[in-house]
Amino acid sequence: MSQKKMHEIHRINFVVLLSYSMLTLILLFAYIMELVKGSRTPEYTAVFAILDLLPYIVCMVLYRKDRQSGIIKYVLALGFSILYAFVLLTAAVPTTFVYMFLVFFMIIPYGDLKLCYIAGGIAFIANVISVLIGFTNGLLSSADLALVEIQVISIALAALFSAFVTLVIRRVNVQKLEELNVEKEKVDTLLTNTLEISRGISEDIDSVKVRMERLDLSVAATRDSMHDVSAGANETAESMQNQLLQTEEIMEQVKKAKEVSRVIAEDIQQTEDTVNVGKGNINNLLSCVNRSEEASTTLVAKMNELTENTEKMNTIVEMINSVTKQTSLLSLNASIEAARAGEAGRGFAVVAEEISSLAKQTSEATVSITSLIEGITVSIDEVLNSINLLMESNTEQNQSVETMALNFEKIERCSRSIFEVSDGLEDVIDELAKSNEMIVQSINSVSSVTEEVSARANETLSESERDALVVDEITKVIIELHDKAKQLNQ
Repeated sequence: MSQKKMHEIHRINFVVLLSYSMLTLILLFAYIMELVKGSRTPEYTAVFAILDLLPYIVCMVLYRKDRQSGIIKYVLALGFSILYAFVLLTAAVPTTFVYMFLVFFMIIPYGDLKLCYIAGGIAFIANVISVLIGFTNGLLSSADLALVEIQVISIALAALFSAFVTLVIRRVNVQKLEELNVEKEKVDTLLTNTLEISRGISEDIDSVKVRMERLDLSVAATRDSMHDVSAGANETAESMQNQLLQTEEIMEQVKKAKEVSRVIAEDIQQTEDTVNVGKGNINNLLSCVNRSEEASTTLVAKMNELTENTEKMNTIVEMINSVTKQTSLLSLNASIEAARAGEAGRGFAVVAEEISSLAKQTSEATVSITSLIEGITVSIDEVLNSINLLMESNTEQNQSVETMALNFEKIERCSRSIFEVSDGLEDVIDELAKSNEMIVQSINSVSSVTEEVSARANETLSESERDALVVDEITKVIIELHDKAKQLNQ
């Protein structure tokens, strides 16, 4: 039996038992009132109560055990029919036959013809027997014949109408059942098609779900990659910015080095010029020393001309004083340039010292010559001695001058080498400055590109995060559709 049919029986049993309960209690209450009024004996009332309550109690017990019980209707019909027969055969009131009408009304919802036939047959037989007993006992006469006819015909018609109504209800139910079966077949077909479509949709949803999961993984990977790209671009931008700052500092240092190189080149140029001047002075000094030696050589032969040449010697002394001053000045300049040149000017410092010594010696010789000139008239021997001393001094001076000339040549070569190195250094610094400028331009370009990449990476990251949210929402919808499709398949 289907669940729906069982539910209908349960509902009919409930309604019928509710009506039967009211009928049983009302009849019991009525006969108790008859007992109170004295119209009925206690024995009769007790038998009535038993016949009234016993079927009711049995029906309620059956209902308690099984709410869909099909025995309840038979117990009710038979139990009440027995009570009806008892009341009909023992009651003095002829209208008691109408009690059975209520039972007919209660059993119609069951749609059971057999039950209607049983209840109607018992009621009709009981009424016929009751009428026969009434005529036999003299309780009824020909004057009551119309009432008897009404009683019998009413019961017969009630039984027939209840059976007819039950039959009509059954046919209507059968017709409705057939229509329901047709509709059920249509619904089954529609449901089958729906299930097939649902299975197809479920399979498609499964496929889409798998693809969405892959897409979700891809979006997650893209999002992670864009996180890395964004972080890397930011780090690259920061690194390029730091590199740019360092390059700018290098540019400043290059400018300073270029300025220092320029100063060194100028100083070297000045040193070379000074060396050239000193070299010329040394050559002049060497020439003077040679002339002094020649004069000293011829001085012995020209002692007689000494007086006449005194004025000339004074001129020579003045010239020597001038040379001495120039030599002292040259020594001072050489010392200054040697101090500037540092380690490279050590040899130049020696030359400057020699020049200073030479200047000092020249000054002393000048004093001696002056003394000789002043005392030339005093003693020829002293003049000769002085001439010898002068010749020796000239020899030493000549050697010193030659040495100074060699040192000046070395200083000149070193100055030229330093100047060439300085020129090369300046060229290198210029190239370094150009390269650094190109690096700065490249860093600026790379920084701009990096910033653009970082901005694009951030935009792509935002888009990836939004796509991830959309994918999550679509995945949730697909999962809900998948669950609903499964429920529909079930």
